[in-house]
Amino acid sequence: MKIIATTTQSIDDIAVDFSVFLEESQITYVPRQKKSLDRIRVENQASAVIVWETTGPVLYINERKFFFHPSMAKVRISAFRKNNTLDPLIQACDLKEDDYFLDCTLGLGADAIVASYFLPRGKVVGVESSTAVCYIVKWGMQLYKSNMPWLQEAIQKIQVINQDHTQYLKSLEDNTFDIVYFDPMFRIPLMKSQAISPLREAANPNPLSEEAIAQACRVARRKVVVKERKGSSEFKRLNCTHMSGSSNNNVTYGIINID
Repeated sequence: MKIIATTTQSIDDIAVDFSVFLEESQITYVPRQKKSLDRIRVENQASAVIVWETTGPVLYINERKFFFHPSMAKVRISAFRKNNTLDPLIQACDLKEDDYFLDCTLGLGADAIVASYFLPRGKVVGVESSTAVCYIVKWGMQLYKSNMPWLQEAIQKIQVINQDHTQYLKSLEDNTFDIVYFDPMFRIPLMKSQAISPLREAANPNPLSEEAIAQACRVARRKVVVKERKGSSEFKRLNCTHMSGSSNNNVTYGIINID
């Protein structure tokens, strides 16, 4: 998939942050010159266009927009702060406040943000193999402004890495993280999840490999956790021996406890 980057119609100058974004991502820059996004896309034979806006990069793909926003993470953390409702992810991972948490499939970053909030003395690293998704989320996180310090701190504490998660895991020493977490694109999508439809188009669609799970078991000190829809055959294929989830939720967490 060829993706190009440009500015808004009213601005042709490359801002400092945008320049760093282009250098890091190696995404090709095309001057806007007041052209429509469709015209730029067609002229450059691209599948999608990233527009650099003051709040961060926005990906336009198949008449949809993809950009970083913490909406679901914010809702989940707020539920805990207001009602002491513990998030299913935190329950499945049994997080301790100083744990090291590795999210191997960062995506929009909601799970990493929730984990980060519950790890005031810990560390959160998010790995994303899709270059476009990775840098849109990374820079969206860096530029995000909130009047809620607890949310701002949770977001900006996350370290984002653009790499295939299996290769990244191979580069790590044994027992580097307490929890290694996977939330791949579900083999059968939850059709009501319209918010992630643009993400699905840009993200890596490949299923988790047995090699990735084996490497995760080597790197994890306590648990490897896989998020999938309830009843998925992926749990058996990946040798998840324990399950965590509620009867009224379509999502289940498969767990491999590291002895």
